[in-house]
Amino acid sequence: MKSVTLFGGLELDTDLPSPDLPFEDITAPQRIILPLSDRPGVYCRPLVQKGEAVFAGEKIAEDPTGKMMPVHSSISGKVVDIRPYRYAEGENTLSVFIETDGKDSFKTEVSPVENLTEADPATLIDTIKKAGVKIIPFEHLPEPERMGQKIAKVKHFVINAIGTGYSGALPRRILVKRANELSDAAQMIRRMFNPEKLFLVVNREHTDVQEAITHANLDSVMEVLSMDVYYPLGHPHLLFKAIFGKEIPCPGGKAIDFGVVFSSVDTVLHALEAVTQGKPLIKRYVSVFGSGIKSPKNLRVRIGTPLKELVEACGGFDGTPGRIVLGNPLDGMAQFDLDRPVLRDTRLLWVQQEADVMKYSYRACINCGDCTKVCPVGLMPNFLSKFCEFGKSEEAAEQYDLWTCIDCGLCAYVCPAKRPIVHFINYGKRELSLRESEYGTL
Repeated sequence: MKSVTLFGGLELDTDLPSPDLPFEDITAPQRIILPLSDRPGVYCRPLVQKGEAVFAGEKIAEDPTGKMMPVHSSISGKVVDIRPYRYAEGENTLSVFIETDGKDSFKTEVSPVENLTEADPATLIDTIKKAGVKIIPFEHLPEPERMGQKIAKVKHFVINAIGTGYSGALPRRILVKRANELSDAAQMIRRMFNPEKLFLVVNREHTDVQEAITHANLDSVMEVLSMDVYYPLGHPHLLFKAIFGKEIPCPGGKAIDFGVVFSSVDTVLHALEAVTQGKPLIKRYVSVFGSGIKSPKNLRVRIGTPLKELVEACGGFDGTPGRIVLGNPLDGMAQFDLDRPVLRDTRLLWVQQEADVMKYSYRACINCGDCTKVCPVGLMPNFLSKFCEFGKSEEAAEQYDLWTCIDCGLCAYVCPAKRPIVHFINYGKRELSLRESEYGTL
């Protein structure tokens, strides 16, 4: 096991989701909402109509360009509506609404691969794509590779088991409980991409993870990198620098440009389930925690489940909720509607009691430089946020590398003026994305 140092970040003093809590399955919801887009201007095409019956696991939408993974229903029932739904990010996104029939009947076009050791690499990749699992960033591949089944040489494949922040508790729990499956996952990855090196990145402080790795003999099938890490932990840009001693050029640079793929441990295991069991991605692991939750839990939830059902599964609110955040407290998105569904990338739901919410009005920037000192990618968030605040997003991108920001939230965390720096920056990014999108409008 090799030790690697990850530079930058802070050790945060706040409540974290517990990795010791077991995963609990919650019952299938009465209704799910499935958005058909995960970025401005790119939509999946619906394959179902209002009133049509669907199975759990059935593909209900796909993107003909191959930039987005297909969408599958997580319950069986009837499509009751297909219409735009307003999410907290501020955009109305075309979504499919499905009500359960109570039968949970399962049917899918995803077929398991019979022999993992002898399977054709193209068959493995195609099966994983059909299952809706993004094990590599297909959207950044050239069109012939994205639409076909042959992927160019992947030099290094990195399995991230430290998360990117508060979410580190989830991969820790998954790795401890499912370490034995990673040997088969390693075989699958080598069969598909034949990488020169396969890495597993773990937190050095987690002794239970070290024991699970030793018990599963993972050191023999991949190179395990043990790190001392702080928030923002395992963001791909920071991991790339820590492992390879180089920086990904920003803006616009991608790890895949260097033949490097980063994938979370849960995504890798979802891919393994697709090729060995024929399971599409219809469930997610989600941690629900915070002072406003009666009984914090690690849950396994069907994609599309309303957030209110996660809260109910944890015994409801503890007192009056003051803030509900999808994601971690620093870079997550505050929610105004608990009918908002669990998405494919949902990992955390943080609830804060009203008494714990700090109420204040932010002040003008005092140019103290604290945000610049703590920024893990070397930006000047004070200037970025001011440009975005006053509608000068293009200048922020051209002069201060707006797109290099990784949205970790440390700048706002240390700001003595309590400025919502990340919100201003994300507003600027959103504005630019909509301008550049073929279908976007301001």
